[in-house]
Amino acid sequence: MAELRQSLHALVERPPALPVPVELVVARGARLGRRRRMARAAMGLALVAVASATGLSGALRDSGPGVGLASGGPKSAGYIAERPGGYVAAGAWRITITRGGEVIELSSTSSDDCGATGLILPGDEVRGSITGPGSTLRVGERFTCPE
Repeated sequence: MAELRQSLHALVERPPALPVPVELVVARGARLGRRRRMARAAMGLALVAVASATGLSGALRDSGPGVGLASGGPKSAGYIAERPGGYVAAGAWRITITRGGEVIELSSTSSDDCGATGLILPGDEVRGSITGPGSTLRVGERFTCPE
C-alpha cells in the first residue's frame, strides 16, 4: 500500500503530460457546436428540398383543378377552368357556368348526369352545388360519359 501511495504522489508531482489550457478546451467545444449547428441546418435544408419535390410531383400528377362535392361535406364550391372539363353527378345538383358574360345553368332536373370533357372551356367560371341528400357532383378535367 505504501508503494502505491508513493507512485500516486510521484504522478501528481510530475505528471507525464501537461494539462490542456482551459482556453483550448473552450475553443474546441465552440468549434464542435458550430459543426453540429451546420450539420443540422444542412439536414433541415435537405428535408425541406425533399418535401418540396415530393409535394410538387404530387401536384403535377393531380388531375388538375376541379370541384368534388358529396353529402356530408361542403354543399357548394367553384373554380375557374384552366383546361376543358366536364362533370359527373348523381342525385339533386346544380352547375352554373359563366362564359364571357353568358350564364349556362345545368341541373339534375334539366340535364344528363354526365357531361363529357369539352362542355366546360378554359376561362369559364364554374360553380357547383348539391341540393339533396345522397347527392354527389364532380366537376373538372378528363371526364368521359358511359354510352
